[in-house]
Amino acid sequence: MATAAFIVKGGKVRADAVWGSDSGAPAEPRRSKRQNATRPTEDAPAHLPDFIAPQLCETLERPPSGADWVHEIKFDGYRVQMRVFDNEVTLKTRKGLDWTAKFTEISDAASALPNAILDGEICALDEHGAPDFAALQAALSESKTGDLVFFAFDLLFDRNEDLRGLPLSDRKDRLATLLNSAPSNPRIRFVEHFETGGDAVLKSACKLSLEGIVSKQADAPYQSGRTHTWTKSKCRAGHEVVIGGYARINGEFRSLLVGVYRKDHLVYVGRVGTGFGAKKLEGLLPELQALETARSSFTGAGSPRTDRDVVWVKPELVAEIEFTGWTADGLVRQAAFKALRKDKPASEVEADLPAPAAGTATPEPGPAARQGRGKNAKVEVMGVLISSPDKPLWPDANDGGPVTKEDLARYYEAVGPWLIRHIAGRPCSIIRAPDGIKGEQFFQRHAMQGTSNLLELVEVFGDRKPYLQIDRLEGLSAVAQIAAVELHPWNCQPGKPEIPGRLVFDLDPGPDVTFSTVVAAAREMKDRLEELGLVSFCKTTGGKGLHVVTPLAANKRKALSWAQAKAFAYDVCRQMARDNPELYLVKMTKSLRTGRIFLDYLRNDRMSTAVAPLSPRARAGATVSMPLTWTQVKADLDPRRFTVRTAPRLLTKTSAWEDYCDCERPLEQAIKRLGKARNLA
Repeated sequence: MATAAFIVKGGKVRADAVWGSDSGAPAEPRRSKRQNATRPTEDAPAHLPDFIAPQLCETLERPPSGADWVHEIKFDGYRVQMRVFDNEVTLKTRKGLDWTAKFTEISDAASALPNAILDGEICALDEHGAPDFAALQAALSESKTGDLVFFAFDLLFDRNEDLRGLPLSDRKDRLATLLNSAPSNPRIRFVEHFETGGDAVLKSACKLSLEGIVSKQADAPYQSGRTHTWTKSKCRAGHEVVIGGYARINGEFRSLLVGVYRKDHLVYVGRVGTGFGAKKLEGLLPELQALETARSSFTGAGSPRTDRDVVWVKPELVAEIEFTGWTADGLVRQAAFKALRKDKPASEVEADLPAPAAGTATPEPGPAARQGRGKNAKVEVMGVLISSPDKPLWPDANDGGPVTKEDLARYYEAVGPWLIRHIAGRPCSIIRAPDGIKGEQFFQRHAMQGTSNLLELVEVFGDRKPYLQIDRLEGLSAVAQIAAVELHPWNCQPGKPEIPGRLVFDLDPGPDVTFSTVVAAAREMKDRLEELGLVSFCKTTGGKGLHVVTPLAANKRKALSWAQAKAFAYDVCRQMARDNPELYLVKMTKSLRTGRIFLDYLRNDRMSTAVAPLSPRARAGATVSMPLTWTQVKADLDPRRFTVRTAPRLLTKTSAWEDYCDCERPLEQAIKRLGKARNLA
């Protein structure tokens, strides 16, 4: 379907073909390829659920591609579930709050519908016919809700039938039939969808200054909670934030101080200083004043200090803002206030985590464009400002051109959706090279003064200082800004630093050992682990060795200890060295390594780390630790071909590690098998 369905006519946005007609009658529904849906059954006595937890969207930077996806307009309003039973209508928010009394005209209009549960959004339309959240807020505050519209985009129950297990395309066919069978009413409209490419739909939506689009898998059932089958892509950066205070100048309101929750901590993300008209302030100030308190609720090193011009408020109000991106310190840039949100509790406001769009190409960083930049130029990567973008960090990537700070940030952007899965939830040490890999390097595991709010700070037992943790894609840009050229996460279970989550066997060859010999050692390690019931994966180290990695399943009854994990790794390596002492050793003494491979089991201690898959290395050629399939692990493997220049493109062509999470195995069973094998020997 062509995106020409977005029509600009007479200076107004006509959205007829997108979300219904302004004339009062619902738009003629577009029939899908599956449109031979049966007519709904006659009304029958049935008990409809009082409320169904709604399906939520995953946030993507770009919409997914593929013929199995359809795309709808993203509405800028309140998500509402409509329940109609015996001509009585209930309207509930996404959290199940009953807001029927707020929307009496919509409730009255819906009473003519048959028994059903509909999912949709209530919006106010501006003079161009586009959703306007500020206008919705004004309509509610002034009790002028007669022009509000319920845009229905899904049907969960139809009479006595639960439709949630049906494909979306069937549910939307049934929804169109249900609305067409009822008397037409301008307050209830059917949401059409587009079957063309998502990128084209998003581009058209952005040209019309709409918020974005929602993409849905046409053959997927309705699933409560956040899922991968519904995604949203925005035209402009938007966020929900919690208000923790406000600033005044000469007694007059100046700006809001806002934050987001990370676990139980309200982390400061900056000030919102624009978007406050006289009417907005008239409604906002009394709410702020009613929540004034003596102490700040913000926590962390970057929290604002007490100031005579700052008034602290209890963190109960949620504001929706627009902004142009994140600074390297994790603060919002050029933030503008849109409205308060009363449909979401403050405790649920967390930082948005963009995920990769399925089927979209991964960009490959090339040499940064440097022409025309001033001395103090900055570039934006994943919404984060990168200073000194042209500073060389590596002399070259085996291609003759320097790898700059911007190139590093672009590399993290390209591989970030893959990389983040293997470091999120784990304390992560970094190696920084502010003046490039030939200058001074230093190892950092703790937070320092000025640490970006885009990075998590985690408490670790036995250490008073918090550790760094990278849980967000933007956090990768933040560490690029401080020239973090290597990432070394713990090998714990995500979010559980006291519990082992994987074993890493580092095959470190002596200077005269050929790489083909290291490859043979990795395959032998794989075979030994398989005999013990473990699944293993392989990656280059970015140097002359290989890592063999096996993911571990957590024991819910009795947690595995680090001592057990390390002892098991040592026993596997020791047995391998005993079987072939001429080739392997488990002592790290350098004088003994000539012609042999050190089987390094020491990565498997509580506070030990291993370089992350896809992490760059502070070595000549800007090599990276590249995840491999076992078919790639062969004698002619050349680890030098995997660099910050080449890895993003190669990553799009490999299935390496794609089943990593499905291959977690309990170590306890492997320990028993190893003990039995040792006894038999």
